[in-house]
Amino acid sequence: MNKFLMVFFIVLIFGFSNAEAKKKLYKWVDENGKITFSDQVPPDQIKKEHQELNQDGVVLEKIKNIKTPEERQAERDAKHKKVEAEKLAAKLEVQRKNIIKSYTNENEIIRLKDERLSALERNIESAKQSLDFQKTSREQLLSMAAAKERSGKKVSKALRSRIDTIEEKINYQLEFIEVKKKEVSKVIAKFDNDLLVYREAKQAGK
Repeated sequence: MNKFLMVFFIVLIFGFSNAEAKKKLYKWVDENGKITFSDQVPPDQIKKEHQELNQDGVVLEKIKNIKTPEERQAERDAKHKKVEAEKLAAKLEVQRKNIIKSYTNENEIIRLKDERLSALERNIESAKQSLDFQKTSREQLLSMAAAKERSGKKVSKALRSRIDTIEEKINYQLEFIEVKKKEVSKVIAKFDNDLLVYREAKQAGK
């Protein structure tokens, strides 16, 4: 064998050995916790978290889990919920502090609640009385219109206008009463919550 061929084989062997020495190794943990080492990553593991090692077992690169669009959306939703929960908690804390500052004792809360409810009940009762009066007026106007029609006379524009006006007033009073009833529920909920928060704060010594 001439010197040229000998050098060629030596270089070839050295290169092959060097390539083998630089061959990479992969490590991953499956869903069951089993650790696997291999010179190839299986297709079902490519997008999952795994590590690339050298021949000495030193980690060359950490490949993180590649999340699906559904997983990324779930993470965004969870983050959004967390932010909203933190905002709500901050808002409730501000409300708690304001409630503590607003009252000197429990009796004050109860007194203010009763005053607000009494005022609303008076508004509702007044509206009901006005409603009854307007309904009576409407019946009288409708009777007048019916009498004219029975006699063959035409119902005047003025009478129709009065009927329309009284109908508007009746509808207004009905809506007003419903609004005030809703306010009653809100007032009860507000002061009951204020009383509860105030008691808890005082019991906690804050």
